[in-house]
Amino acid sequence: MKRLLITLLLTFPIVTQAVDLENGKKQARSCALCHGHYGQGTPGPASPRLAGTPAGYMVKQIEAYINEERINPRMVITSSLHSISEEEIDDIAAYYESVNLEKINPILNRIPAWPGNIELGSELYNGDCKSCHRKNGMGKSRKSIPALALQYPRYLFRQIKMFQWDKRVHDDDPEDETFDELKDQDIEALLAYISSLAPSNKK
Repeated sequence: MKRLLITLLLTFPIVTQAVDLENGKKQARSCALCHGHYGQGTPGPASPRLAGTPAGYMVKQIEAYINEERINPRMVITSSLHSISEEEIDDIAAYYESVNLEKINPILNRIPAWPGNIELGSELYNGDCKSCHRKNGMGKSRKSIPALALQYPRYLFRQIKMFQWDKRVHDDDPEDETFDELKDQDIEALLAYISSLAPSNKK
């Protein structure tokens, strides 16, 4: 019941949350080892951007790692996830949601463009992704839906493959078939379009 209440609170703006951003920043130091001082992440497949991620979404992902619904033993050990409390998880999630990389340093907010068939990618995105992640790829923070346009393409490629390999559940639905029929060329096209939505890549 407590976790349900916290999750509901995280759907509202941070100013209404019973969270401690300073404590979240402190607790996030172990995350910074891989995800960067501000949670900016790296362009590779392993360390995604955390800055700006909806708090409700991040809480769910942290708990998925703790419960071994998502598997990454090295990350779990490095970040000591099994030793942090629910309150600390909420603080960390709220802290990262509050980080605005564009204000801190626009360079940190840059997303590399991904090569591929943007026209095909647009068709795929608008058919399967737009309804949740919005036309501009910026997600829906109040509904805990992350911004794809602010995530590194190589990481997204890896996650789509994880969905295809049944190593990760998409949209909280084990029966979801969104990516089942996509070939690698389709994924490349999808990522080319998504990366074109990044503010740093708009002309």
